[in-house]
Formats: sequence, structure tokens, C-alpha cells
Amino acid sequence: MRLKYDFADLEELDLIHEYSMKMLAENGVVFACEELVELFQSHGFRTDGQIVYMTEADVQKALKTCPSAFEWHGRSSSLTVGGGRTICAPSYGPIYLLEDGYYHKIDRKRYTDFAKLNASSKVLDVSNPNMLDFSFVPEAYASDWAMATVLMMDAKPAIGMVDGRQSARNAISMTQEFYGIHDKPVLNSLISVASPSHFSTAMCEALIEYAEAGQAVFITPSSMSGMTVPGSIASLLLSNNVETLSGVVAAQMIRPGTPVMYGIQSHGCDLRYGTPSIGSAEQVLIFSAAKAMGSYYNLPVRTGGSSCDAKQVDMQAGIESYATMYATIQSGADLMVHSCGSLESDSSVSFDKFIYDEEVLRMAQRVNRGFEVSEETLLYDCFLEAGPGGQFLTLSDDNMEDSLCCYREDYLMTSIANHVSHGTWEESGRKMITDVTKEMWTRRLEEYQRPEITAEQKEVLMRYVPEELLFDEEA
Repeated sequence: MRLKYDFADLEELDLIHEYSMKMLAENGVVFACEELVELFQSHGFRTDGQIVYMTEADVQKALKTCPSAFEWHGRSSSLTVGGGRTICAPSYGPIYLLEDGYYHKIDRKRYTDFAKLNASSKVLDVSNPNMLDFSFVPEAYASDWAMATVLMMDAKPAIGMVDGRQSARNAISMTQEFYGIHDKPVLNSLISVASPSHFSTAMCEALIEYAEAGQAVFITPSSMSGMTVPGSIASLLLSNNVETLSGVVAAQMIRPGTPVMYGIQSHGCDLRYGTPSIGSAEQVLIFSAAKAMGSYYNLPVRTGGSSCDAKQVDMQAGIESYATMYATIQSGADLMVHSCGSLESDSSVSFDKFIYDEEVLRMAQRVNRGFEVSEETLLYDCFLEAGPGGQFLTLSDDNMEDSLCCYREDYLMTSIANHVSHGTWEESGRKMITDVTKEMWTRRLEEYQRPEITAEQKEVLMRYVPEELLFDEEA
């Protein structure tokens, strides 16, 4: 038995598509990059300054060359994007870290500690040099330092850097050389779109670099209802669909067959304060709709996260994060960024919430998996042996083994949630959840071992980042 999921009616998706085509043709999209606009012009697109107009034929032509699934390669393994499983990725861009109830700016130790948690996580599938924002490395080396540090510390497939042309170009070449893989996607990177319908110069340059190199991108608008798009969720989806599809068209124009993901990471908005409302009921609906829209175009989808507006690791954090995380998993989204640790509209993270989010994510995955009903799992022989009014703790060996085997398959063993009585809890020291999570993340950091790198791989990294910046204060 498994929960069935069917979010959107075809008639609704058709209507969004119809108006998206009108909007692309009549309103257009801004690409703030002369090189990209000229490329559109050379392919026969109508332009007006930086505004590019597209037809439904342009969209359909692009969709024909988009892979519905692709392999994303890491140092020693790969992931299938679009293979039916939600790939879980770290946070993206927080500027503060909550520790022991107080907020701190990101320093080198906090950055590398968070990288260690990501690398040692059994639920995160990829690495991300953008997991935290920072200013402790000279600007000239910051992007390359982050890429090199994560390649060195984490063997999982990586998200890439997109801070303009040189940042993207260096991230691609560094990763290809470090892995020794030059003919397959080794990076998957966020091309962010500003609503309504505006690609910045940096995003345009990054899109060109990634597409030309045959690397993957997830095109992702992030809107706020009533502020950067009109007030309805339907209009938000219309705007986001236009923005995402225009990026898909651009990527396929640059290089047909470029692996692209359909992305929406938009939010509700609290117009009383002019702030996003992340973790809201509306965001659950938006994440669910994102998967429906992407599937409509037969594209793998990026959306979701364990996101919330909470300022501490509290009840609000738990409720909102589970709601957004579960909506993502249940929808069948192919990539979920902000999987663990996010707080305060994804602008902050917490070691404690990271650890608990790992467990909650395993719970959401468990619910989504469902359970098997068969002659074997009904365990009828166990009932015959125990009889009416009997018990199942002292069955015969064969029946006990069958019972325990099914138990281990059906029940998730949690390590943080407290299932004992309050008396036992008090006798054990009255530990709060954050006491348990701190013990766990502290131990994880102490036990972390950096993957070995060869002399040739070290040389690759040092071509981009000075040795004293890369290896000083061991990460």
C-alpha cells in the first residue's frame, strides 16, 4: 500500500501553458547579456533591447532535445536525475549560523564544519560549495576556494558555482580536471531567475558556460506573491512557468541536449511585513504544483526543502519544515535543495536542525515508501501459534524470525525522537532534543575523515587557489 498522488488536473496545466505561451510571445523575458541576446537574434528570435520574445514552436523545439533523465557524476559515483527518487542536496546561500541559541556570521571553521556534516550525511546525496555564504576569503579567490574546498572534502556529485562567467568556467574546468571526467555532466547548477521574467548578467553568463560545456542546470525562479508577482498562486505559477521555460529554450539553443531541470522555489508572502512566508501552507501547494508543471513538460524537477521561517529550533521549525519536506517527497520531485538545517527563510542554518532534519527526512521517505501487503507480510502463522489472547514476544524460531524481519522492514528506528516515558526521561538526565542533536553533530565533526586526494588532484586545486588559502587551518 502506498499513498497515491495526483495534484493537478490536465485542464489546469493546459490553461497555465496556454497563457505562458501568450506571455512569452507578447511580454517577453529580459536577458541582461549582450552575448546571449545576439545569440537569440542569430537564431531568428524577435528581440527589443534586452527583451527576447518566444513562440510556442520555440518552446516545443527546445523540449524535444531536453533529456527526461541524465547521469550526474561525482568523484567515484553518480546519480540518476529523473530516475524516480528525490535527490537531496544541502542548503544554498545562508549567511548566518545558529549555534547555542545565538546567530553568528559564517567564518572558516563554521563553513568547513558544515561541509563535514554534509559530507558525512547518509541522507544528503550531493555536495554544494554554495551551502553557506561567506566573506572570509579574498573576493578574487572566494568562488574558486569554495569549489575547491568542497571537492576536497566531499566525494559526492557537486553543485557548481554561478557567480558570472569566470566563476562558472573555473568551477567546470576545476571539477572536470579533479575528477578526470571531461565528457559527462559533473556539475548541476542553479540558474536563478528574478521575477518577473529577468535573467541577470551573471546568470546569463553562467548559463552559457554550463550549456556550452554540456553540464546540467536547474532553472529556478523564486517569487513572492503580491510583490514580485501578482497576488494569486495561479499567477505565480504562470510567471514561474514563463521564466523556467525561457531558460530551457536558451539552454537548448546554446547546446541542444543540455541537461536541464524545471525549477520553482517560490514562496507565499506576508504583505503585512513585506517578507516571504516560507514553510507556509501556500508553499506546500507551490512545491506540489512545481512537480506537476515539470512533469507536464517531461522534465526532471527541482523544488522544495526543509524550509521554515522559525528563528530557533522550535515547534515552528519542526511543523513548517516537515510540511515543506513531505510535500516535496510526496510530489516525486527529482532534486530538493535546502534538505537539512534551514531556518529563517533559508537565510540561516543550524547544526542542531541539520541533524534533526536528517531524521525527519528519513521519516518522510519512509511514509512515502508505503508498505507491502502479501501472504508473507500478513504473518498468519504467527497468529495461529499465539492464539487468541496470546503474545508475540516468545514465538518459535521460524515465526519469530519472520515477524522480526517484517518489523525491521516496516518500522523506522529513530535515534533522536524520544519514545520513553517521562519518568525514564527524567532519570536519564532530562535531555532536550537540542542536547541530543548537539552530542550527535559534535561527534560527527570529531569523527570526520577527509577523503584522500592524489598529488595530481591537489595540483589541480592549487591552479585555482593558492596553497596557503586552501590548506591553511585544516578543513
